[in-house]
Amino acid sequence: MSTQYTIVTGAGGSIGKAITQALVERGEHVIMACRNLDKDRPLCQEINSRYPGSVVIMELNLASFDSIATFASAIQEQYPIKALINNAGVMNKHYSTTKQGYEMTIGVNFLGTYLLTRLLTPMLKNGHITFTTSLTRYIGKVDKNFFDLTANNYGRFKAYSRSKLATTLLAHYLSQQLAPMGIHVNAADPGIVDTGMIHMDAWFDPIADALFRPCISTPQQGAISALSANMSNLSGEIFEKQRHHTIPKRLHTHPHTQWLLEQAELITAPWCKL
Repeated sequence: MSTQYTIVTGAGGSIGKAITQALVERGEHVIMACRNLDKDRPLCQEINSRYPGSVVIMELNLASFDSIATFASAIQEQYPIKALINNAGVMNKHYSTTKQGYEMTIGVNFLGTYLLTRLLTPMLKNGHITFTTSLTRYIGKVDKNFFDLTANNYGRFKAYSRSKLATTLLAHYLSQQLAPMGIHVNAADPGIVDTGMIHMDAWFDPIADALFRPCISTPQQGAISALSANMSNLSGEIFEKQRHHTIPKRLHTHPHTQWLLEQAELITAPWCKL
């Protein structure tokens, strides 16, 4: 039987690194999907020095549909896969756009993740897909203005919470649609983790660092949610560390889920042909 790999997006970040190392320590083989190969290649080399041949690093920029399509084609040609952990995400202070012109947070956290999952799903029979969600999903809004963020109305929490609610809706939808293929689809909420993402670039950061950071989870603790989801034979769950609960029923009937997914399919359609 050929070696099967688990793909971890954003594998060079704090939580992604912890997920990758934990998987390798369990005897898994991992594809580190990273935007900056120069920055993250030393991590790949360090892990392989301890666990020879356990990790492959490949370029993946979720802000570019072209990069996503190239990555998926390379996976199809070279690597049998058994799981996809959609760990990568951004929350930017300032407004910016992806290569295709979408607001960066929505473009990376939702559209890029949607396209990557769409392209890799046919390769994942009886596998696992995990989406990273966040507590901010509770304040997120998905309606027909979802893609309309501009430099004039942008807010980092507005964009991030929207993207995480959308990702959770996608996780529920796919957990239903992919069940006949034996694919287990879940969401993972790492909680509040000590990473650079929670740095606000504000005057109160030193105070928050002194008072707040000691009380929040380490990247290793934050990684437990994704690792638990990736090992589960359940679907449609949100994992919070080792605990889990069904994606809330109010999201099962969200009035804009179908619209959202139709838009995502239309937007990414030119890149959906491998």
